Amino acid sequence: MLNALRRGAKTSAAKILIVVLAASFAVFGATTFVNQIDPSQVAEVGKTEVSAQEFARLYREYMGRMAQQIGPISPQDAQTLGLPQQVLGTLLNEAIQVDAARSLGVDLGDDALAERIRAEPVFMGADGSFNRARFDFVLQNNGYTEQDFIALQRRAAQQEMFVNAVLGGVEAPTPYLRAFNRYQSQGRTLNWFELNEDAIGPIPDPSDDELRAYFDENKDDFRAPETRTVSAVTLSAASLADPDAVPASDVEEAYEQDRRFGAVERRVVQQVILDDMASAREAAAALEGGEDFTTVLEGLERSFDDVDLGLVERGDLIDPAVAAAAFGLDEPGVDVVEGRFGPVLVRVSAIRAAERPPLSEVEAQIREEIATEEARDQVDTLFDSVEDAVAGGARVAEIAERFGLPLTTVDAVTDQGIDTATGAPADLPNRAQVVNTAYTMEVGDDAIPVQDGGSTSWVQLDAVTPSAERPYDDVVEDVILAWVENERTGRVERLAQEAVDALGTGVTIEEVAGRYEATVNESVEFTRSDTRPEGIPATLARAAFEGPAGHKGTLVTDDGRRVVFEVATVVDPVFFRASADLQPIRQTLNQGLADTMLSDFVGAWQDEVGGVRQNVVVIETLIGLRQPQHQGMP
Repeated sequence: MLNALRRGAKTSAAKILIVVLAASFAVFGATTFVNQIDPSQVAEVGKTEVSAQEFARLYREYMGRMAQQIGPISPQDAQTLGLPQQVLGTLLNEAIQVDAARSLGVDLGDDALAERIRAEPVFMGADGSFNRARFDFVLQNNGYTEQDFIALQRRAAQQEMFVNAVLGGVEAPTPYLRAFNRYQSQGRTLNWFELNEDAIGPIPDPSDDELRAYFDENKDDFRAPETRTVSAVTLSAASLADPDAVPASDVEEAYEQDRRFGAVERRVVQQVILDDMASAREAAAALEGGEDFTTVLEGLERSFDDVDLGLVERGDLIDPAVAAAAFGLDEPGVDVVEGRFGPVLVRVSAIRAAERPPLSEVEAQIREEIATEEARDQVDTLFDSVEDAVAGGARVAEIAERFGLPLTTVDAVTDQGIDTATGAPADLPNRAQVVNTAYTMEVGDDAIPVQDGGSTSWVQLDAVTPSAERPYDDVVEDVILAWVENERTGRVERLAQEAVDALGTGVTIEEVAGRYEATVNESVEFTRSDTRPEGIPATLARAAFEGPAGHKGTLVTDDGRRVVFEVATVVDPVFFRASADLQPIRQTLNQGLADTMLSDFVGAWQDEVGGVRQNVVVIETLIGLRQPQHQGMP
């Protein structure tokens, strides 16, 4: 309700100003910090105060919204998050505007103010007109006296009129709008071609002197990287599991129940429930003698749909006696049993055998899964024991031995996770996190736990081998590769610059590309705001707008290709100030100009009136960082 009252007192322009200037208080700050101003105020700017009551009311709103997002927070947490400063900044910006408005003689007559209040929807009764009882209820519910509320509304009206006076009529100049429109909507087309290794031909083998000179100039590129010796002990259900200890009976039971190992046996079954056993046996004898099942059913006054159960598994049959009979037959046939609801003629018309691998093929997998599941219960208990051991100074090798956990050690791993002994990724559990953790540690630090799903690895840094220069003879093969790549890149770059220079003499891009047996690509027209046309690299699309028509150059694309390009055409957009397409740009520019003017005005006014004065004691008391001081207490 309070938000509704505050919102209703301000226009959109005023709201914009509050948002824009919320940071200005942080910039200008409070020029003095005193405790001598009125204790009913938290701050004062010029001749306009910020009341303690209004600060407390808005602070409660901020705290309430924060509690909804992250839960209740303490005054200290609120201070850390900057909530008191946000509240005070908002109220001070309002006060600065009101102070400027008053000094300029901006005000609203009593009659106009009363009409403004009566027009608030929150005070309307069922008939749509001002309701005095509703007015009194809303004010009382939000802790306002009528006098306080009218004063607040007067300040809101003054602020609104001040903002409208400053913002009113602010329009971006036409040249400004024209320039932004040209920037956003100007169209361009490009011609370009790619230079590759075919253009430079084969690179001759370097001499030893060339290689040594290259090595001497680029020694840092061939340094041995820093490596670290890392050990990790890992706790997981898999590391505790003992598949050999799983009883064979548990394995067989899991095999029978687990559908992953293929379909179980299914049979097409019909069951005919009869009144007496004699009738059931007579029907069974008839079927065994070759009589048609449909004929037998007609004699029993049954239809096939009445008795057919379809293709079923053993577990689908509710009556155990029927299930035992149906799945006890070695082949399609009939049986008679005493079922749950009376004598039953059971007929099996088809058998679909189980489609599953033999137990021997999946036994190891089942044992591993059962053992791992049973080990999960041990993990939590053992985790606490390992943590206690680490806290007691135990090293990971000792922990591994004490608790029977796997230990992994890599003697030299880089910060990229490469084991320098093999040149391959290091064989470490949860490698990326373990390596990252090891590179934040010092030798001798307690092991640090790193979790990966249900697995925890305690990481220990055993040693650090600093980066060091390597002699030429140890890295000569790397030097050869680097020299060749550098030579290739340099030659392509020089050819590209020669091509650009040729374009500068008036030679067409088709002719220049032909010298290198390259193909010229032509783009469609596109603008800065368009989605990049297919086939044009991002760097090339950006370069298209770096010069006028005829602008030419060379660059390396994001994927490493060297291209030579020329801006073929530049098409300026038609400009019409009232165009609907320009509306978003015009609004953005207008708002930016208004924001700048208001920010400058408010900042200058704050300097004019000598800055802001705060009552720190009152603020800290209201937010709960200081105990209230009571007069007359012993």
